[in-house]
Amino acid sequence: MTVYESLVNWLNAILTDPQNGFNFDAIIIDLEMIPNWQDSMNAGLFSSPNDIHTSLMAGQVRHTEFKSFYLRLPFKEHNERLSNEAFFEKFRKCIYEKNVEGFLPSDGRDWHEISCGGIYPAQRQEDNQYADYLIALKLIFIE
Repeated sequence: MTVYESLVNWLNAILTDPQNGFNFDAIIIDLEMIPNWQDSMNAGLFSSPNDIHTSLMAGQVRHTEFKSFYLRLPFKEHNERLSNEAFFEKFRKCIYEKNVEGFLPSDGRDWHEISCGGIYPAQRQEDNQYADYLIALKLIFIE
């Protein structure tokens, strides 16, 4: 399983689990683009050229990778934008709690951390109907 697949499965598990307080029935996360499907949450996971790979003893490598996770959310009304801010506060807190609980991908890698950085509306449609919010993710694992 690739790092991308592991991260997508992990994000899907968080966002579709009602116990986490999110109400997504379906979320589609594509690689390097944001799809435009009806009746589902649209998201994209983008790579970064700033990844760091450090050689350790016994042939292991410590990976510090950065991903840009985009979510397309309604943006037109003031209440929608406030709702988005509340959603992202809850999302950031949930990511932190999952790390504390040790709920990280189980794909054979030794995962140490998935953390959430800045979140902001990176681009908007011309009519402001939707905005694509950028969520900076930092992944640390050893393989």
